[in-house]
Amino acid sequence: MVIRKYGLELREVEIEDIEMIRQHRNSDVIRNKMIYRKTISREEQLKWFKEVKGLKHSYYLIYKNDVAIGLINGRNIDHGKKTSEGGIFIWDKDSSYETSILASIILNDWNFFFNDFNLNYAQVLKSNQQAISYNKFMGYRVADRIHENPDVIWMEQSKEAYIRFRKKFTSLKLVSFDITEQLTSDDLSIEEREVEYKKTFIAKLPEKQRKMYQSLLDRR
Repeated sequence: MVIRKYGLELREVEIEDIEMIRQHRNSDVIRNKMIYRKTISREEQLKWFKEVKGLKHSYYLIYKNDVAIGLINGRNIDHGKKTSEGGIFIWDKDSSYETSILASIILNDWNFFFNDFNLNYAQVLKSNQQAISYNKFMGYRVADRIHENPDVIWMEQSKEAYIRFRKKFTSLKLVSFDITEQLTSDDLSIEEREVEYKKTFIAKLPEKQRKMYQSLLDRR
């Protein structure tokens, strides 16, 4: 899946991407903000890819001007409960705050308006005040749910809270793109190499999502 909007491309992670991701994820500037801080080996990265490539997880490389600058995800997806756990990190030191906001808006439009989710979750280190502030700005709140790790908090963003944020943020005109128009099916595409995999993938989805993916396949 490729999502193109607001000058960015979100491309689903493929096997050839994982070594680049591993190198950036292991850098001190990224690793020190993560809950899991150990250096990730090639074998561990391959195991991770095999685990997240499927129905319950969606990981996307963020591209700007044809260069990969970060990673954004929805994982631990529960289509029955209509929930997803989000995360993002940007490794390009020259990227602005605007890039993170726009990538998050794209994925949240995808989650809430296409997949009809009700709630996004996020796990955040208590010491990572930048991430906590960012999430609150996006409409998250600290959840009542207690994390098993005392150094970590759960945050949650409801569909209603995201819609309120989106309306307010749109009116403020703080970014260089007109974000009045939400994500549409014209912004979505499935690449040739994904077709056979997606055919097996969509059979396991709820009816609304299944029809959406099928329309994208039919449009090819």
